[in-house]
Amino acid sequence: MTLATASGIVAGIVLFNLTTGVATVASVVLGLIVLAMVGLTAASAFSGEWAGQRDTTATASSTAEPSDD
Repeated sequence: MTLATASGIVAGIVLFNLTTGVATVASVVLGLIVLAMVGLTAASAFSGEWAGQRDTTATASSTAEPSDD
Protein backbone atom coordinates (compact mmCIF):
# COMPACT_ATOMS: atom_id res chain seq x y z
CA MET A 1 0.00 0.00 0.00
CA THR A 2 1.55 3.27 -1.05
CA LEU A 3 1.41 6.51 0.84
CA ALA A 4 -0.93 8.07 -1.75
CA THR A 5 -3.44 5.22 -1.45
CA ALA A 6 -3.32 5.26 2.34
CA SER A 7 -3.82 9.01 2.49
CA GLY A 8 -6.75 8.73 0.06
CA ILE A 9 -8.45 6.18 2.32
CA VAL A 10 -7.86 8.32 5.39
CA ALA A 11 -9.17 11.42 3.61
CA GLY A 12 -12.27 9.47 2.59
CA ILE A 13 -12.93 8.45 6.18
CA VAL A 14 -12.27 11.92 7.57
CA LEU A 15 -14.53 13.62 5.00
CA PHE A 16 -17.48 11.36 5.90
CA ASN A 17 -20.50 13.52 6.63
CA LEU A 18 -22.84 12.15 9.30
CA THR A 19 -25.89 13.81 7.78
CA THR A 20 -25.22 12.19 4.42
CA GLY A 21 -24.77 8.81 6.08
CA VAL A 22 -28.03 9.06 8.01
CA ALA A 23 -29.88 10.24 4.90
CA THR A 24 -28.47 7.32 2.90
CA VAL A 25 -29.51 4.75 5.49
CA ALA A 26 -32.97 6.31 5.79
CA SER A 27 -33.39 6.25 2.01
CA VAL A 28 -32.44 2.59 1.82
CA VAL A 29 -34.83 1.64 4.63
CA LEU A 30 -37.65 3.63 3.03
CA GLY A 31 -36.97 1.95 -0.28
CA LEU A 32 -37.14 -1.49 1.33
CA ILE A 33 -40.44 -0.64 3.03
CA VAL A 34 -41.93 0.58 -0.25
CA LEU A 35 -40.75 -2.58 -2.05
CA ALA A 36 -42.31 -4.73 0.67
CA MET A 37 -45.62 -2.87 0.38
CA VAL A 38 -45.63 -3.20 -3.41
CA GLY A 39 -44.75 -6.88 -3.13
CA LEU A 40 -47.56 -7.59 -0.68
CA THR A 41 -50.00 -5.64 -2.85
CA ALA A 42 -48.99 -7.59 -5.94
CA ALA A 43 -49.18 -10.87 -4.05
CA SER A 44 -52.68 -10.14 -2.82
CA ALA A 45 -53.80 -9.02 -6.28
CA PHE A 46 -52.48 -12.09 -8.13
CA SER A 47 -52.79 -14.85 -5.54
CA GLY A 48 -55.95 -16.95 -5.51
CA GLU A 49 -55.76 -17.65 -1.77
CA TRP A 50 -55.47 -13.98 -0.81
CA ALA A 51 -58.23 -12.97 -3.21
CA GLY A 52 -60.59 -15.45 -1.55
CA GLN A 53 -59.80 -14.04 1.89
CA ARG A 54 -60.45 -10.53 0.65
CA ASP A 55 -63.88 -11.53 -0.72
CA THR A 56 -64.78 -13.31 2.52
CA THR A 57 -63.81 -10.29 4.60
CA ALA A 58 -65.86 -7.96 2.41
CA THR A 59 -69.01 -10.08 2.67
CA ALA A 60 -68.61 -10.56 6.42
CA SER A 61 -68.31 -6.85 7.07
CA SER A 62 -71.34 -5.98 4.95
CA THR A 63 -73.80 -8.06 7.00
CA ALA A 64 -76.12 -6.26 9.34
CA GLU A 65 -75.29 -6.60 13.01
CA PRO A 66 -78.05 -7.59 15.45
CA SER A 67 -79.52 -4.84 17.56
CA ASP A 68 -79.31 -4.77 21.34
CA ASP A 69 -83.05 -4.43 21.90
